Amino acid sequence: MPSASTSAPRLHALVPCAGSGSRAGTASPKQYQPLAGQPLVQHTLLALGAVRRLSTVLVAVAPGDRTLEGMAGLRGLPRLVRAECGGPTRAATVTAGLRALREHGALDSDWVLVHDAARCLVTAELVDRLIDACLPDPVGGLLAQPVADTLKRGLDGRAEATVPRDHLWQAQTPQMFRLGPLLQALEAAGNAVTDEASAMEAAGHRPRLVPSSALNFKVTWPEDFRLAEAVLSQRQEVSA
Repeated sequence: MPSASTSAPRLHALVPCAGSGSRAGTASPKQYQPLAGQPLVQHTLLALGAVRRLSTVLVAVAPGDRTLEGMAGLRGLPRLVRAECGGPTRAATVTAGLRALREHGALDSDWVLVHDAARCLVTAELVDRLIDACLPDPVGGLLAQPVADTLKRGLDGRAEATVPRDHLWQAQTPQMFRLGPLLQALEAAGNAVTDEASAMEAAGHRPRLVPSSALNFKVTWPEDFRLAEAVLSQRQEVSA
């Protein structure tokens, strides 16, 4: 384990990229599907690569997955590290990714921003907003959006009850915590947790909620691809 340092903690991004994307209805993992002229995950990694404060962008892929090596658009991306450490669940992949960051010299006091590969509409501005809010925080936090819709609890295809939406937030990523406490929390919580904040909450912490954008959604369902394509195409036209 790397020893403690008196220097300022560094910041690293960790992108779990080992999922099958079964809900997206695609023949291959959704993170590699073409979107606005590029593989979906390439949009994600280019956005993270534009955040200058990140020392490392580690992508945790499934063992034997060398797809990223064939992406010409990523060859000039600095600080990109590929680790074949993907597991059967998101939590397992993130846990292994944190250990891989340690092997690459990250310290337990460093910050790690875990970001979904399929949130390809994230921007450097949103990531910087999270960093600015969490750097002075003793715990860390996550990008999130207050819930606006009426929520229903369903049973057998019928609404059983309306769930009050007061104080409810929709969690997004990146989620930013120090490497050591996050790894400890994930190891204690097990593979059932669906995000890093859940593990930190189970460990007794209260992560900071940092207001995000509705456009920072996770491409999950087939129709999400069409919406993400439209947004990315518009951004490309504006920047052209």
